[in-house]
Amino acid sequence: MSTTTTPDPTLAGPAATVAVRPAETAPSQVLAEGPAFARMVGFAGLFGLVLGGVVVVTNMALSPRWIGTGWGYMFAALGIVLMLYHATRDGEQEVRRLYGMFAALWLVLAVGAAVVPGPVFSSPGVGKKEIGYNLLQGGVGFGFLSLLFAIPFARHETDKKYHDVTVVGMLAVGALLAVGSLAYGLFKPDFLLGPGIALALLGLGFLAAYMGQVDTSEGIGYQVALALGVAGAAVAVYAFARSTVPTLLYEGPNVLRKPNGDLDQWKVLARFLAAAVFAGVAAAGVLGKRFPLWLRSTLGAVGVAGVVVLAVASLKANTLTTPPPTFLVPGGVILIGLGIVYLSVSLGICSDNQFVTLTRRELAAYFLSPIGYLVLGGIVLITWIGYWMFINRLSEFGSSQPPTPVPEPIVSMYFFALFPVIALLLEVPALTMGLISEEKRTGSLEVLLTVPVNETPVVLSKFLATWLFFMISWLPFGLFLIALRVEVGQPFDYRPLLSFYVALGAQGLAFVAIGLFFSAMTRNQLVAAVLTFVVMLLFLLCYFIQGDQFALGVPAFLQTTLGRLSFITMWGEALQGRLPLRDTLLFASLAVFFLFLAVKVLETRKWN
Repeated sequence: MSTTTTPDPTLAGPAATVAVRPAETAPSQVLAEGPAFARMVGFAGLFGLVLGGVVVVTNMALSPRWIGTGWGYMFAALGIVLMLYHATRDGEQEVRRLYGMFAALWLVLAVGAAVVPGPVFSSPGVGKKEIGYNLLQGGVGFGFLSLLFAIPFARHETDKKYHDVTVVGMLAVGALLAVGSLAYGLFKPDFLLGPGIALALLGLGFLAAYMGQVDTSEGIGYQVALALGVAGAAVAVYAFARSTVPTLLYEGPNVLRKPNGDLDQWKVLARFLAAAVFAGVAAAGVLGKRFPLWLRSTLGAVGVAGVVVLAVASLKANTLTTPPPTFLVPGGVILIGLGIVYLSVSLGICSDNQFVTLTRRELAAYFLSPIGYLVLGGIVLITWIGYWMFINRLSEFGSSQPPTPVPEPIVSMYFFALFPVIALLLEVPALTMGLISEEKRTGSLEVLLTVPVNETPVVLSKFLATWLFFMISWLPFGLFLIALRVEVGQPFDYRPLLSFYVALGAQGLAFVAIGLFFSAMTRNQLVAAVLTFVVMLLFLLCYFIQGDQFALGVPAFLQTTLGRLSFITMWGEALQGRLPLRDTLLFASLAVFFLFLAVKVLETRKWN
């Protein structure tokens, strides 16, 4: 603001000029810079989606074009990623409503793919079309896209009416998918092998998106989270009971005896310890005054039922005279796993426990930072390349003359390859390098440890959250195999796949603990990543040392010892359908050891 001088006729000399301040004016308006870059990205994504869709439909409806179906899917996938970036960055009313319509459109396409008989593009009179043929590829895929576009729309929408409709829609779709898939899987376990597990996880995704938009500390949000945990626990308990109780009652007390008729002390001890565990559960239900009544009643009923079943199976023979059908593998294992996942999500939302809160914070940090999405995107890309090569190998077996039989189990060719090994070697350092070192560098670790929390829950929460994200990142490897029966025309044995994930989970415990230890040792993320990568290479080197061609003069006993540390060797055994319990316990013990070291490294700050 400037001043001007005007002459005053009543004064003479220099005083004749008086400074006059002009009238106040409003500041000039500054236009906010719009999300121009995000809109350019969104337009490019729309172009890629349309181009990819046209290529895919043209190749399916007509003869193959010079741009193949694979490139069409690639263009469409890249376009969807670019559009999702625009949806998350641009909250203008027209833009968010457009993406809200996209979410509704994907949901309609998902329902259509589930109910329209397929295959859609087939010659008349060739084969019989079936309802639900496209459920796995189209229904689940379109439903997942609907979820991805609905989340940014609900987050940006300011109109209460549209926001409430979207949130309630998330709840309805999630409840329908979760309850429907689990309930149908209880009676048809084979359904879980294909679309069942994908629908259950998709339903959990919709429910998690709903709970992310509402207050889960009280009201309907808390009730939904609580119901999710109750349903998960009920399904897990039912699947476990259905898998074990008929077998126990059929075998009776004879299973506790040796072939010569004497009692097997170890089996008797194991049966006694199992009964003691159930008795403890019943006692917790009776004495747990802090638990709500429904939880106390449930614990008491489960505990008493377990003790009764074990007592009857240990004392009375021929309770069941016909052998029960096999349920544990794979249907029972899948139901137990899904139930535990549902229960874990519910506890993470409803519980105010210190350890649970810290774990929730660390796990959310992966989804709120670029490193998490870079890791997930890289793993999905590596998975896609590995699956493409795997399908080509299977095609070579079928195209040979005469056709060459595919070696069983066929999943061993999928995991026992170069790309999964590369993914593991690069992923662990990327996930663990900044767990503690970055907090040391920024000083946030000191702030965290000033609250009433010591080093142990901090280390364990970071470890558990990273391990959970590690296992989530490997889900695409298994989800790609769900569609394998569509590619090869027949199902495959899922037991090696389940044992592989158990082995991978045990190895992940050790690898994450090692990375966490090196992250606690230094303030530099790069140094922590390099040290972790070197140790991962040593684990890989153990695979070559145990072979005679690469032994390099290493004694035989040392080759055998180092061979137990080879994660590739453990993969090979697990993919043959054999669960190596000895190696599983070895990697779990390594995890405990390095977690102990990480805690002690943090405690040294008190000594300085």
